[in-house]
Amino acid sequence: MAASGVSVTVLAPNGRRQTVKVSPNTPLLQVLEDVCKKHGFDPEEHGLKYVFNQPRTNIDLSLPWRFANLPNNAKLEIVTCTRKQAVTESQVSIALQMENGLRHQGSFSCEQSLWEVVTHFPQISVTVQSDSGSTPVCVYMRNEVSGIEALKKATLKSLGLTGGSAIVR
Repeated sequence: MAASGVSVTVLAPNGRRQTVKVSPNTPLLQVLEDVCKKHGFDPEEHGLKYVFNQPRTNIDLSLPWRFANLPNNAKLEIVTCTRKQAVTESQVSIALQMENGLRHQGSFSCEQSLWEVVTHFPQISVTVQSDSGSTPVCVYMRNEVSGIEALKKATLKSLGLTGGSAIVR
C-alpha cells in the first residue's frame, strides 16, 4: 500500500524536473495538469510516459496513482501527443448504481459535476432533495465524495474520467 510520502518526478519538455506529491487517489491527469500549469504547457497537447523501461510506455491518465502500477519516486516524462486530446468535449458513459442494486445510465461531459450526474435522473433527484437529514455519497474506485457541496465541486474530470464508461456507486 502506498505511504503518505509518495512522490513522483516529472521531466518537463523544457528540461526542468518537478517533484509532485501524490496520494493513492490522485488521478495521473492531475499530475500532468499541475506540472504543465507550473511550466506553461498545454496539458491537452501532452501526455505522460514512464521513463524506467525501454521502450518508454504511455501512461493511462484516467487512472488514479494506486492503480497505475508505478513505484514510489517514479520518473515520468511529459511528451507531446501526436493527436490532441479532446478532453473538454469528451463524453463519459456513467452507470449510477444505487444501494438497492438498481442502475441508471447516462452520458455526460467530463466537465460536469457529480451533483449534476446524480440530479440528472428524476427518480434520484427527488429522493436526494426530499431526504434533508441524509448525506448523499458517491464512490468511484475507492474515492468517496460525500455531501452536496463536495458533489458540486467534484467533476468527472477531477476523478480521472475523461472518456469511456464507469460505474459510480
